[in-house]
Amino acid sequence: MFIETYYDERHLIPAGLGAPAIPYPELTGEELTVWQTYLPVATELVDMPAWFYDITPQPVVEQVQKAQSQRLFDRIEIWSRSGDPMAVGVLDGGQIRYFSIARWGDAELTLEQVKKRLRVEDCLLTLIPVTMILLFLVLTLTLI
Repeated sequence: MFIETYYDERHLIPAGLGAPAIPYPELTGEELTVWQTYLPVATELVDMPAWFYDITPQPVVEQVQKAQSQRLFDRIEIWSRSGDPMAVGVLDGGQIRYFSIARWGDAELTLEQVKKRLRVEDCLLTLIPVTMILLFLVLTLTLI
């Protein structure tokens, strides 16, 4: 199983006036859009439910607990799709900001690989209806 945590005290990001700096990378622009598209199901973690401990690797649980104990975020969400979740810290102060806490799952995917997968999925979603229409037309014409 692939596990990647993003905590890094060397690269602190200011959260705002009087708020502690955040030691996790911020998701912005294309990176944010790609991850939100690839991981379309967002589940808010409230008080670390039992299911989270049961299905999540220990290093990820520790990172989420660390983020919660430091009260860095307004909430923590798990973005997911089959087998490839990501823990994301969310700040709601005015403009919503997202921060990568940890990612784990079946495959170690780079942003470029995720973008390629999304392009392939788009092509397949376009080809399936076209193929069905062509098949229907062929079957209709053979019956005539």
